Amino acid sequence: MSDTFYSATSSDAEGINLSRFISLLGIAPTTSATFSPNPGAPLESAWKTWQETRFVPHYAPAFIRTFGAAMKLRIETIVSADLALDSELPEAARKKSLSAGRPFLEGKTEMKGHREWIRFAERVEKNQSPGHLCVLFALQSALYHLPLSSALEAFVSFEFQSRSGKFPFAEMTAEENLVFSSVLPRIPLAVRSNSEEIDGESGKLRAI
Repeated sequence: MSDTFYSATSSDAEGINLSRFISLLGIAPTTSATFSPNPGAPLESAWKTWQETRFVPHYAPAFIRTFGAAMKLRIETIVSADLALDSELPEAARKKSLSAGRPFLEGKTEMKGHREWIRFAERVEKNQSPGHLCVLFALQSALYHLPLSSALEAFVSFEFQSRSGKFPFAEMTAEENLVFSSVLPRIPLAVRSNSEEIDGESGKLRAI
């Protein structure tokens, strides 16, 4: 398993579903991520607020920076992105992000063949890097050679679907799908606006 690499296209639903599966390979989630609206709160407005206050300004840039650094095997840049995110988040979101990231570091036999994963996991274990959810999610996605846009979509899907804290995820209803889909136009915008993290010289995305 550790020597196997996957590739998924972002042009169809099958590719997106495969990306969602691979991005969580070997993970047994135990808690909701940082999107956890209060009981009874309107889902649509809560999801919009999360996008505007967490995803766009913090998670998307950290995710894209981590993904680009992982593709170039730059562990120090990943640590830097993790530490920067840690300093930006409000305490409640910070704690949720760290808690949701822990399962990515536990029982990861699938990743023991990846030297970069082990190097970063050791930095987290030594308290040299916090281990935030979006950083670990991006690192795993990059090491499994997922397309960036598909990996980022898988991350926001995990945030949205984990809000109940119930696992495995139930299939989303039509109404939930409609609410969730409001984030999709933001993904290519985030990729374009943060593309210098992938190729700082040209500002263009690397071919994956």
